[in-house]
Amino acid sequence: MLPAWVLLAAALMSGAFAAPDPPHLVYALPATETVSISYIALEKGFFKEEGLEVEGKMFSSGREGLQALLAGQAQIQSVSETPIVHAIIQGNKVMTVATVSRHKEAKLIARRDHGISRPEDARGKKLATLPGTNSDYFMYEFFNKYKIAPGEVKIANMPPPEMVVAFAKGDIDGYFAWEPHIYYGQQQLGKEAIVFPPGDLYKGFNTVNMDPAFVKAHPEIVGKILKALLKGEDFLNQHPDEALAIVCNRLKVEPAVGKALWKETIYRVELDRDLPETMEKIGRWAKTKDNVSGELPHFRDFLYPDALRSIDRSRVRL
Repeated sequence: MLPAWVLLAAALMSGAFAAPDPPHLVYALPATETVSISYIALEKGFFKEEGLEVEGKMFSSGREGLQALLAGQAQIQSVSETPIVHAIIQGNKVMTVATVSRHKEAKLIARRDHGISRPEDARGKKLATLPGTNSDYFMYEFFNKYKIAPGEVKIANMPPPEMVVAFAKGDIDGYFAWEPHIYYGQQQLGKEAIVFPPGDLYKGFNTVNMDPAFVKAHPEIVGKILKALLKGEDFLNQHPDEALAIVCNRLKVEPAVGKALWKETIYRVELDRDLPETMEKIGRWAKTKDNVSGELPHFRDFLYPDALRSIDRSRVRL
């Protein structure tokens, strides 16, 4: 009979004790510069460095990517907080493990040649939105501030790529969306386009979300995902030119435009108390819009701070 050490050596050489293949994860990503950290982590191979095989899949909106997560077609997903609020209120199971940016990306773009030069001119016009998104919530705040009743505006529901086409053709007078879809509209109309930023009406977060059951079963994978994103944040800060080129290439925008958009966003992997507070504010609106009765959920219960706290306690302030 062969010695045990000989049998062990033979087993190692045959691959019987080879390390398991890294898990294959799908990351559903929206087309927006507010997830720059995630784009960079994918492009630079930071997930692979953490022993994960992550495939990035692009969606024109975070809301569409969220549907992929809820349907089990993705394991990681990024979106602004508003679709998450809707999903939770409607009874879906979703867990936010971090945010990767604070932003004010929602805007209204309109046509000057259709008689719109100030916010009040939106009254009587045909505008587009994508329901359940942060720009949809901004539209509500915009109309409320400028005392425009819902019946005084014609609202078309469509995804951002269709908005840009309809806007260029003149089928709509403007649309509520986020970058880079606002930029795409400006490209089509040039000086005839006017953009109304959110100002104090809206500020949001881009969140990183997963299925609660997956998080509970694989906390070590959640930690590796966050470590990869933290590497993405470090790279963005230490190599801004290369990082910007990665983001602009993915979004098909000019570097000067991408740089301007970056100035509107704070990039940091964190979980801050401002997030559940913002979600509660949006939740009061979403509850009415979704025609849901009962008390609002406790949004803090849908955050998972343990993994990020174990890596860097300073990044969790709940």
